This record gives sequence, structure tokens and C-alpha cells, in this order.
Amino acid sequence: MDAQLRSGDEPKTSAIARWIAETGVATADPAELVRRLAERLREDGVSLGRLWVGADILHPTIGARTVSWSRRHGLEATGFGRSERRDFDHPQWRATPLRLVLSQRLPEFRRRLVAGYERGEFALLDSFLADGLTDYLACAVYFPEGTVVGDTAGMVVTFASDGPEGFGEPEIELLRACVQPLALAWRSILLLDALRAVAGTYLGADVADRVLAGRIARGQVETIRAAIWFSDLEGFTGLADTLPEDRLVALLNAYAGTVLDTIVGFGGEVLKLMGDGVLAIFPLDEQHEAPCRVALDAAVATLQRVDRLGAERRAAGQPTTRLFVGLHLGEVLYGNIGSADRLDFTVLGPAVNEAARIERMCRTVDRPVVASAAFARSSGEIGGRLVPLGSFALRGVARPQELFALDPSALAETSLR
Repeated sequence: MDAQLRSGDEPKTSAIARWIAETGVATADPAELVRRLAERLREDGVSLGRLWVGADILHPTIGARTVSWSRRHGLEATGFGRSERRDFDHPQWRATPLRLVLSQRLPEFRRRLVAGYERGEFALLDSFLADGLTDYLACAVYFPEGTVVGDTAGMVVTFASDGPEGFGEPEIELLRACVQPLALAWRSILLLDALRAVAGTYLGADVADRVLAGRIARGQVETIRAAIWFSDLEGFTGLADTLPEDRLVALLNAYAGTVLDTIVGFGGEVLKLMGDGVLAIFPLDEQHEAPCRVALDAAVATLQRVDRLGAERRAAGQPTTRLFVGLHLGEVLYGNIGSADRLDFTVLGPAVNEAARIERMCRTVDRPVVASAAFARSSGEIGGRLVPLGSFALRGVARPQELFALDPSALAETSLR
């Protein structure tokens, strides 16, 4: 075998494959993997000027992830929206050979930019040539069905040379030896990304972290003290009966997006979406020493944003609604509840039920935010933003409860975070 392809007693093709496997196990950061691979190839004598890796990913908003490294421009990680990733008629796709590779499922594509390449074939390669690159190799690996989640089809890796004559055949052989082990490492990263994305999207950040850390045993719960948030939309059942499906879904997404983004932005944990209803908590812990005050800040900011959303929708001739929020403070059981093979990571206990009953009182007293006395005292807002309503009998609660409402002037005085 050519001495250029040997490292000690081990062929470089075997050594690079082993190195990628070891590095892929050691890191879950695709950018770090690409950077280290580029540096390793340069150390092995490859005239590498640019390395690019890309693949579809399972994510609610991002359709594909790419990482590129170049000697002139450094490391760059980017993401493409779900609608962008396979629009082969888009000018950006027409500019690159990857359109040809993916649409025809080619395993490999090469253009020697200093030997016979005709300018104008691909705008991307024209720019590479102007940038001093001399050779281009694209390799694709198509994952078989059942080995990934979502619609990830595979991985594409491209190499570009900045050597005077492009890649030599020993270099091409070494680059080809990288592709399969790199695809295996990349697929493991994609699966981990998908797991994190799905868990975070459907469970929320804190619950996702707990579940992925192994908190998945039935009955594995802890008692925590938290501010509890219950909210829903006024008249949603009537809207569901009268609006066409597309307009109903658009309305629900618009309002839910506003509510959920604000809760999360203030450090709350959204635990359940129940149609138009939301259950969230603001735990009392070392990081959140004043959860009631923060939850009230979140409620005020949410109402302001909902009012703004309503004004925009009315101006556009779209249906609108109002938000009602019930706030309470109490101890809850936080963890896994359910059957042996179907679990829900949630909160339960009398305090949760009371929060739901308090939220229902918003309609009775015609106030957008109603809070319990325990919440009001803990927030320090009695006589400030929270004003007393009196005592009320709550269904399923033994004794009448003193309730407080948000002073309407608080909506005008508090600025959006």
C-alpha cells in the first residue's frame, strides 16, 4: 500500500475510521466533531480547504442542520426551516450540486475545479473557484428505513481542496474512508437531538431534563411547593362549534403561542395543554425564591400581549377571545403518574384542584386574573396589584376561600418584559 496512506503500521484509511468512531463517542456536538475531523485530515496531509456536513433533523421548527469548516472562514453551524430544506426549486438549491445529489440519490459527486470545470454549472462551485478552492467531492449516505426518527433521509458530506492540483487519489481514498463512520456518528447525534427536541417540545424543559436523566419510573414523585397557574380562553367551546377548522386552529395557535412563550420566558414550567387550557407551575426552589411574584409578573405580561394580539386580529377581521388566569400556591406531588407503560409527568393534589376552581371564578367576578389568599400573601401584592374580592365557596373545597383579583391599573403600569 502507498506509504502516504499509512500511519505507523496502520493504514490511514483504517486509522481515520477508528478515530471518527472514538471521537463520535466522545462528543455529541456536531460542530466540534466537524472541526476536529477537519484538523485531523489536515494533519494527515489532506489539502482540505473546506468541510461541510448536513442532514435533516426532527425538530418542530428546524428542518435541517449543517456545519461547515473552512481554513479561511472558520467554523459555522446553521439550521434551515422545515419548509426550506427540500424546496429543490429554490434558487439556493439550484446553486449547489446537492440538489442533484439528493434528488437523484447519488452516492457521490465530484468536480475538479481546476481541470475541466465549466463555470456557470453551479453558482456555489463558481464561488469556491473564486475563493481559491480547486476540487470538490460530495458523498451521501442514505439511512435505511427504521434506523432514524422523523423523515431524516441521510447525511451529506462535502470536501473541497485548496491544493494547487486538487485532491490526489490517495486523498480521495482517505476522504471516502471517512464517510461511513462519519454517517454513523452523525446519526447518533441526530437521534440524540431528536430525543431532546421531542421531549422538550412535548414535556417542557424541566420535565424533559428529568425524564432524560432517568426519572421515568411509575410512582417516582416528589413533594414540591409551587405557584400554580391555570388558564383558558373565554368561550372557546362556542368558537369550536362555529369556526371553520383552519380558523379555529389558527386562533388557538396564536393565543397558545402567546401564553406559553410568556410563561416559559418568566421561568415557568408548562405541564399540560388541555385544548385551550394551560396548567403550569413556578416552583419554589433555590433558583426561584419568589415564585408568586414571578407568576404574577407573567400573568400581567401575558394579558398585555393577549390584548395586543386581540387588537391585531380584530384589525385583520379575525376572531378574538379573552384569557382567564387562576393563581394559587401550595404543595403538590410532582412526578410520574400512570400505568406501567403509559405515564404522565405532572402535578397533582388538592392545591391543583383548588387552582382550577379559582380559575373558574374569573367568569363569576368578571376579572381576568383571580388569585388565592395564599398566593396573594406570598407575592406581597395585597393592596398593590392584587385587591380583595371577598370570600367565595369553591366547588369541592370544604371552606369558603378568600380571593383576590388583579387591579386593572396594573395592566397599564407594568411594562412588558
